[in-house]
Amino acid sequence: MLHVPITFTFTTLMWLKVIFSSNLNDVTDVLHMAFTETGLVIKILSAWRFARLLQFVFLEWQTNNLFSLKSANEQLIWNDQFKSFKITAFVYMSCSLSVVIFSFISVPLMKTYRLPFAFWTPAGWEQSSYFWYICFYDFIGITFTCISNCTVDMYFCYLLKHITVCLRMISVRLVKLGYSSEDVTKNLKEIITFHNKLKRMSRHCEKVISYPILGQILFSSMVLCFSIYRLQAISFIETPFDFLSVFQYMWVMAAQIYLPCHYCNELTLQSGALHTAIYNCNWIAMTAAERKTILLFMLYIKRPIILKAGHFFEIGLPIFTKTMNNAYSLLALVLNMSDS
Repeated sequence: MLHVPITFTFTTLMWLKVIFSSNLNDVTDVLHMAFTETGLVIKILSAWRFARLLQFVFLEWQTNNLFSLKSANEQLIWNDQFKSFKITAFVYMSCSLSVVIFSFISVPLMKTYRLPFAFWTPAGWEQSSYFWYICFYDFIGITFTCISNCTVDMYFCYLLKHITVCLRMISVRLVKLGYSSEDVTKNLKEIITFHNKLKRMSRHCEKVISYPILGQILFSSMVLCFSIYRLQAISFIETPFDFLSVFQYMWVMAAQIYLPCHYCNELTLQSGALHTAIYNCNWIAMTAAERKTILLFMLYIKRPIILKAGHFFEIGLPIFTKTMNNAYSLLALVLNMSDS
């Protein structure tokens, strides 16, 4: 419940700052963070709404025998995949926290009092004895929301990664069909059941991440645009830590939209690879009934699993590219408005 006094209040104060700002520079100083915080609010509300569904998914992964690994090779693949995921999560969270560190290091070096992450305060408070109290709340608020944002991002990415690696396990098992003394019919039925379970779980995950990623897609262009606009107004020589903070923030925000697009793209590719895997099994040595089942399963998995944001955008690398293009176009518009 810390999100109520911190995240939700912090976001509201930022939007009040946007509303009551009198010029474009003041607006751009806070707008990129306001959009980021709003995106976090959407993620939190989605996680709260689908908490029982998420609990069900994780319980299935822990207790259902379909999700248990069958061989040392599968265990090795699993460990390798999640080792890289852990590294990605660590780098992402470290870079995000470095934004906070650089921002607050710059505060004592400023000639005039200014909050690193601006939000609305009563007139004159920033230049009064209240400043350090406000700055402390700013530090607590931004650190808490930063950690929350990174945690929720990687939580959603973990859902996608887990399903992707499970699909990889299906590919490994499909290729082995017919090459061992194990009962092909039994193994094939288990694989089909496993695939159906994963397909349903992918739809559960889509419910959870759909609107958060839709918000991320819509907000990221504006966040990146106003981050770059603010960056070009900061002198590295005069305020190096402030410059590094905004520069790092820009790349973290690009990563924030890239990561779910990447993991959704991997899920789609891995589900599409099942078609090749089943063709590479020893289907020639199987019985007519088994070959018929193989053929029907091939037709069933012909369409890969594609997740959508808001039931509209297909989540993948193409939408990431479009977001970057939109950010560039919006930046050009803002620069023209600023010049005029």
